[in-house]
Amino acid sequence: MSSEDSSGEQGRIMRRRESNLDLFREAEEVKELKDGYAFRFNDTQEQLAAILALISSERECAPLLTFELQFAPQRGPLWLRIRGPEGVKAYIKGGLSAPRHLT
Repeated sequence: MSSEDSSGEQGRIMRRRESNLDLFREAEEVKELKDGYAFRFNDTQEQLAAILALISSERECAPLLTFELQFAPQRGPLWLRIRGPEGVKAYIKGGLSAPRHLT
């Protein structure tokens, strides 16, 4: 990979990480789980689209993560749970999208 390709990839990763952090900031509630975090969001089309985009991109970068999306009845809140092996909490706090292994 050329240095130009590498810098382009790094820029893409940083933009995605910032987008993820923006999404996490919009969470109405955050619960720490034994093996990750749970994020509560309002049930809007924009939130759902952003959550699905995060899941889609992160499944490629971090195949060890488990994503759970819960839809409450009567258009209640959306819950996104992100779980994984040891080290996942630091990875999530960093905004995900880092091309590294969880340890």
